[in-house]
Amino acid sequence: MIEFRYFAASVMLVMSLAVICLNGLVIHRMYRECEGFHKICINKAIANILIATAFLVWAAPCSFLNYLYLPDYFNVFFGQIVGWGPYLMSGPFTQLCLTVNRAVAVSCPYWFNKKHKFLWTKVSLGGLWMLSIVMSLPAMMDGCSYIFFVENVSWSPTDTICSRNLSQYVTNLVLLMAIISLSINMITIIKIAIGLGGGVMDQNLSKTRKRKRRNMFIQCVIQDCTHTTDCMLNTYVYTFYSAQWFQFLCGAVSALTVVMMDGLLMSMFYTRSSPQTPSCDPPSKSNRFSPFYSPAPNEKMTNIIRTTIL
Repeated sequence: MIEFRYFAASVMLVMSLAVICLNGLVIHRMYRECEGFHKICINKAIANILIATAFLVWAAPCSFLNYLYLPDYFNVFFGQIVGWGPYLMSGPFTQLCLTVNRAVAVSCPYWFNKKHKFLWTKVSLGGLWMLSIVMSLPAMMDGCSYIFFVENVSWSPTDTICSRNLSQYVTNLVLLMAIISLSINMITIIKIAIGLGGGVMDQNLSKTRKRKRRNMFIQCVIQDCTHTTDCMLNTYVYTFYSAQWFQFLCGAVSALTVVMMDGLLMSMFYTRSSPQTPSCDPPSKSNRFSPFYSPAPNEKMTNIIRTTIL
């Protein structure tokens, strides 16, 4: 009978390639979009690809070979990708960003149209990437790491007090941010249901806007639930049973399933912005006051419509 590690390595190889393809498709489809919502999705996809790459170049080969083919500090480094920096960006950080972005667009569409700028989205995402990297630094210390165990074919914290405390901290952070995100989403869906969000449009545009908001709400709720479930599996549930196949399911399969579903959901629920503008940057103030600047006839209403359907 074929050894389990060969089967596990093959599963990780196939799933990591699927994750890279699906999330690469998200980046390809959304990179020309100007809205902050899509830029957040792109950053989530980038983090997912980094996680899948760690499985592709480290976990799968190590399982095939049945040993770590590079020094131990590479195991620690890839563990920071799977369990800390990109993981935080893939999960709680970008999920909360998407939720807040959507809630503001629904609750205050005219303010959102006037105040929301792509610059603020870039600044926020850049700050969150820096924060996720800084938060992962303690796990680089000896005895505090989240690493890949070849014998179990799974990722988990080392059996030390420092490592367990850090894992508990991450779990609590993910759960807290998931609760906040779900709460905001519930408030948003109630506002949509009673018709408190959006501007004045004809009936067709109103249906389109409601359908898009409903899809985004479903996407966000599913992603919140999957990331929270993954965190619980690889922090608590994996301790219930020491069998190799169970450790593999709670660790590698769970992590790859979540990021693969991320890419699938973002692709399925993506709706291209219309009308498409040639540039993401609005005209400068000097150009707006220039006698040669002439906005399109329905530019203001078009912008309102594009914003309120986010």
